[in-house]
Amino acid sequence: GQKEDVSPPSVEDTEKAKKIFFEHSCNHYYMSREGANYERYHISKAQESEWRSEFIADWTSKLSVDDLAAVHRLEAANAIESVPDLIDIADKGDSYVKLWIANAIWSISFKNDIDKTLQKQTLDIAVKLLESIVDGPVQLSENHRKEIPAVGMKNFGAATPEEYVIKFAKRKLENTKK
Repeated sequence: GQKEDVSPPSVEDTEKAKKIFFEHSCNHYYMSREGANYERYHISKAQESEWRSEFIADWTSKLSVDDLAAVHRLEAANAIESVPDLIDIADKGDSYVKLWIANAIWSISFKNDIDKTLQKQTLDIAVKLLESIVDGPVQLSENHRKEIPAVGMKNFGAATPEEYVIKFAKRKLENTKK
């Protein structure tokens, strides 16, 4: 079939597309799942690559042990390039921070078509973080203690937030052995 001639998007459409791209963490799967109609803007791969770098730099600069939004956004973007920064912040955080960073690194390493050696190194880092949680003692800031949902604790059969963190980490570790 003939490839239709697609003119470059207008400035206004480019801005709309960028907003959608960022709202969905540069993730085409999320955009299609949520019916964002992103494709209609015909954004080039080069433009997406530039936007993704900007998105990752922005969220990496917002990494904090007090607010895990950046960790979750970088995970959603499968930001393999953010792993060194995630590791840096893991060392500064409590057990809850370590848990979510291990989870993010784990997820990122699987979702990227990366070199097997790099993938193994990345997974090893996630495993070490999870083991450090299981080996305890679990430390939780007051804010993180409050963030652990009662339903999450119930699902894990945990009586305390600390027990929840340990059981979550253990479950993650069991999955690494598979």
